[in-house]
Amino acid sequence: MASSTILGRFRQGLGIGVGLAVLVYGVYFVRADFSKVADSLSSFAWKWLPVLLLLSLANYGIRFLRWELYLRMLKIRVPLGTSLSIFMAGLAMSITPGKVGEFLKSYLLKESCGIPMARSAPVVFVERVGDLLSLVLLASFGVATYGGGEAVPVLLAAGVAIGAAIAVLHSSALTDLVLSLLGRMPLGDKVAPKLEEALVASRSLLGARALILGLVLATAAWYCECLGYWLAFEGFGVEDFPHSVGVFAYSFSTVLGVVSPGGLGPTDVGLIEIARRFVTDLSVEDATAASFIVRVATLWFAVGLGAIALMRFRGAVDVDVEQARAKSEG
Repeated sequence: MASSTILGRFRQGLGIGVGLAVLVYGVYFVRADFSKVADSLSSFAWKWLPVLLLLSLANYGIRFLRWELYLRMLKIRVPLGTSLSIFMAGLAMSITPGKVGEFLKSYLLKESCGIPMARSAPVVFVERVGDLLSLVLLASFGVATYGGGEAVPVLLAAGVAIGAAIAVLHSSALTDLVLSLLGRMPLGDKVAPKLEEALVASRSLLGARALILGLVLATAAWYCECLGYWLAFEGFGVEDFPHSVGVFAYSFSTVLGVVSPGGLGPTDVGLIEIARRFVTDLSVEDATAASFIVRVATLWFAVGLGAIALMRFRGAVDVDVEQARAKSEG
């Protein structure tokens, strides 16, 4: 049964997340032979772990810079320490069920600084759009680089698609056309109105300059974690792991993970299987161990830091979710 409070949803999400992680890696540990995976983990050069954590911190730092820029574009001024705490608290909610994390940052801005939720909600929406576009760009870059000249069309296609997405988001007329087409598709009549509402509210952040600047920052941020994934294999002594494969595997697996909280399940499987598909003679135990280390240094590191930040707002988050939504919208 779902908890009714924001804090309860976090605890529930944490429990479910740990359970899913145990299930996914348990399957791979059995498949590869637990003792072999344990041996692989014990062979990891742990001097690389601080590097992976620093790269994750770089990811959060760049995304926080983007968060601050978007707030300032909307003329929302918040003390830097409060803004950082709110941003980090949002990371903790990435594993929560019921999409609580979608409104938490706006809710905390309302509770801490009296800023109406409707005024800051566009920032959260545009952040998600930028993250998705940047990950698609990175995945395409990885494919094009690894595949050489034959894969260049992939990069060109991705560039055209991202350019088209920016054009649609920037133009009200194109947005209306796309929403009209979406509304005619199965379930589109339910999705289109909600998407239209988010786009209208976010219009001030969907100018070409804001979108391109946000995309540049998001790409730099997510590249840091792609780099961390690639370097993790250095820690296992895997010398023939191409950088482009690391970029593709991490970014594409993260896109796959949008269907589940924290990417639990799809992202983990993607990190393991894509690496094994593209790297000759990479053992399942090394791929599993590397994925495990990377997820600790990215997802679980973020959740841990976010949980610490969340405690600053304990009084605000230990309330009923629906009451919080109504209070924020009021």
